[in-house]
Amino acid sequence: MQLSSTTLALLETLDTVSGRKLSRQEDLGTLIELAAMNQQQSELNDLSFLAKFVSKTYGIMERIGRGAEGYDKLTQQFTENMEKGKTLLRVLIGTGSADVKHQFESTYFAMTPSALQALLELFYSLSWYKNWQIDNRSTPPIP
Repeated sequence: MQLSSTTLALLETLDTVSGRKLSRQEDLGTLIELAAMNQQQSELNDLSFLAKFVSKTYGIMERIGRGAEGYDKLTQQFTENMEKGKTLLRVLIGTGSADVKHQFESTYFAMTPSALQALLELFYSLSWYKNWQIDNRSTPPIP
């Protein structure tokens, strides 16, 4: 998908503030672009909020380990919010081209460990978008 110069500039900003940790930058740009083109900023905002929650929860789960107190509750919250995030992701890509839909379906929704890892990476990238939004509340939304 062709990204606008505004989206490309935002991606560069996000990559900089993340310390160059965005591994799913192109797909993040596609989501930002689709949201802008289809008046789905609210859906993107909700998705980025859930993505940040999922990313943080996953980090905590990895740090404390399976045997820790509260791990089961974290697992439940992680799973529920991962599913909500996937639903919103499908809404956003639903307005994209057949190529975009196929690329996202095969990369993020396949029932494989690599697809789960890719989805976690995309959610991590989305969490940086959410961080940027929080830090720039007084700035008009982009794009």
